[in-house]
Amino acid sequence: MVSQILRNTLRRSYATTTTASTASLAKPPRKIGAVRGGFLGFLLGVSVTGFGSYYYLIDEYRAANKAIVGDVLSLEKTISSLEEHVRVLESKVNK
Repeated sequence: MVSQILRNTLRRSYATTTTASTASLAKPPRKIGAVRGGFLGFLLGVSVTGFGSYYYLIDEYRAANKAIVGDVLSLEKTISSLEEHVRVLESKVNK
């Protein structure tokens, strides 16, 4: 008798009805239309590409600007050195 009660309590029971929580999980996902999904994907792709291109161009502009400023400063030093040599030569000629 005790063993029969023990077996009944240890036996697993399976239910075939669904509960409210599992029924809500079984809802089919909402489908996004092909046109709307394609349009949103296109806008996302164009936006990301546009921002990437913008930052790339800004970086290239800054690099080119630094190179030009460096060349101008080098040219300024060369011109001042040339002017100094011309002054020395003029002073030698005037003596």
